[in-house]
Amino acid sequence: MAGRIVLVGGGHAHLHVVEDLGRACPPGWEIVLVSPETRVVYSGMVPGIIAGHYRRDESEIDLPRLCEAYGVGYRRARAAGIDRRQKRLMLDDGTSLPYDLLSFDVGSVPALGDIEGARDHALPVKPLGAFLGNLDRAVDAASRRIAIVGGGPAGVEIALALRHRQEATAIALVSGGDLLESQPSSVRRQVRGILAARSIVLHENVEVIRIAPDHVGIAGCPPIASNLTILATGAAAPSWLATTDLALSSGFVAVHATLQTLTDPDIFAAGDCADIEGISRPKAGVFAVRAGPPLAANLRARALDRPLRPWSPQAKHLAVLATGPKHAVATRGRLHVSGRFVWWLKDRIDRSWVERFRKP
Repeated sequence: MAGRIVLVGGGHAHLHVVEDLGRACPPGWEIVLVSPETRVVYSGMVPGIIAGHYRRDESEIDLPRLCEAYGVGYRRARAAGIDRRQKRLMLDDGTSLPYDLLSFDVGSVPALGDIEGARDHALPVKPLGAFLGNLDRAVDAASRRIAIVGGGPAGVEIALALRHRQEATAIALVSGGDLLESQPSSVRRQVRGILAARSIVLHENVEVIRIAPDHVGIAGCPPIASNLTILATGAAAPSWLATTDLALSSGFVAVHATLQTLTDPDIFAAGDCADIEGISRPKAGVFAVRAGPPLAANLRARALDRPLRPWSPQAKHLAVLATGPKHAVATRGRLHVSGRFVWWLKDRIDRSWVERFRKP
């Protein structure tokens, strides 16, 4: 059997697929990566870029170069839909690409909810490339008042990274629930202490109803002054997925444990854009990275008409929270540790992962 595997999106899982299938492509099969971006940023290094510990180019992976190194085709385009009957991926330039097997790793976007003005007056953290490209100009234009909406790890890391970079700036962190609500209470207390020590004003359990050019509106409370509002809320699915006829879970592509979609066994999905049936995990880069090997193995198995193996992301994982300077807090389950050595370990892991795909 011969055919074409089309990878949609240059997410963390697909980087591994390019490497794995590029080294040992099923006989007679062609692999093509489709992405609107030529360079992708490793999400784990974004707080370090904001804080000034890394240059942006140190965290970037050149997709055309990676694909060329492994004999994988590259198409710069954005997916716009699927014609499953004809087995074609529809692209936003009006063209289409035939496929035999299709895989999505297109990430997520910030959840806007019903926040008035969010689309017009906030800077979303995703896509990461656009966020970093706009951040410097936005920070320079802001008259020393910044608000970050989102009390999860991304919001906390961005607030602390900005504080390290902008000592004189007034920074507010706004959380719709408890700060880091999925973390142990001891970690939440420690991080609250770090925020207070660095003069970051924390607003917990508040409802953001409006984002304007000069403030963030809070239900039942005075507005928070802000000339730059960064949106680091929970993950939402890319809206165009709703135009496909794939089964969705809260907007995300619903997949079996084999990472095949519930709708079509020849279409796979992994990373933030996918929800595995019966398994609840946060949308975090660590799961996208670890989905790479099982996704590659099951795409190969499907191409060779062999049995596929189910995969379940681990319930407990190591979460490392960068706190601005070269210091971090690491958590696994109920255990946690913090210090400069944690940041050093994270730095080594992150640099090693990026270099793997920068110098194939």
